[in-house]
This record gives sequence, C-alpha cells and structure tokens, in this order.
Amino acid sequence: MSEKAVKSKIEAVITDVLNGDALKHALDFVAYLRANKISLSRTYPDTWNAKYKGKVACTVILQNKGLRISLRGDYSKGYEGILVNEKMKQSIIDHLSIKPCRACNQQCSDGISASLFGKEYHKICKHVYNTTYFNIADANAVECAKLIIEKACDDLIAI
Repeated sequence: MSEKAVKSKIEAVITDVLNGDALKHALDFVAYLRANKISLSRTYPDTWNAKYKGKVACTVILQNKGLRISLRGDYSKGYEGILVNEKMKQSIIDHLSIKPCRACNQQCSDGISASLFGKEYHKICKHVYNTTYFNIADANAVECAKLIIEKACDDLIAI
C-alpha cells in the first residue's frame, strides 16, 4: 500500500468516528504530525504508531470521544519542563489517564509510583507497553499534545 493511501486512512477513519469539536481537534493534531514529518503507520484498526526518523515517538489511538496518545511508559520528570503555563499544566492533569496495575505478573505486584507533570501517581502497571495516555479533548489539549510529541521526538534523537 502506498504511503499516500496510508496517510489518507487516518483522516478518513477519524472522520467516520468523530464529529464536532472532537473531529476538529483530532484533525488539527494529525495535520500537526504531518507538518512536522511524523509519519503514521496503522498497527490496529484504531491505532497508529507515530514515527519520527523511523522510530516510534508515541502511539495514537482513536476512541469515540477523540484521539489519545501514549506517553510510552516514560515516567521521568523530563515531561515536566515542557509545560508553558498553569493552564497547560491543568489541561495535562485533566486529560491524563493511567493504566493501574492489576497484578498481571508477580514481578509487577503493586506496580510503580511516579510523578508526572507535578502530580504523584501510584500503582502504575509497569509491564504493559502503553500505560500512560493523554486524551486530546479540547484546543488546550491539542497544544499540550504537540509539546508531548516534540519532547518524545527530541528524546528519540538523543538516543
């Protein structure tokens, strides 16, 4: 399948699933990815890997409420520095979702604790590949998601 066909698919799928503001915010975010040479490759019917320079920066997941991106299990405080103001910090906290530990194996037991964007989280599953998500629910969240992606891409270059 050509790259053009793959590119048009995410917009088509988004358009089929979302409407109103959720559709606008999702399309704005995808346009941002494309403008910044972040490619999208579909891995599941509702999931795409966002790749920068051939490396996966995050996973983009389509839900009936909008898009969300994974933070790829990075629990470092490195994300803290990307926040521009208190409004963005509150948007991040409001739209962050964490997958809790369900004792999926003995090594995980009660999960891990981490500070993300200045807030403490406990019992985060450490064995599931994508455990931390940011929901792109409004215009502020789109701006925050752009900063998260920029940080993830910068981290990829540094590796």
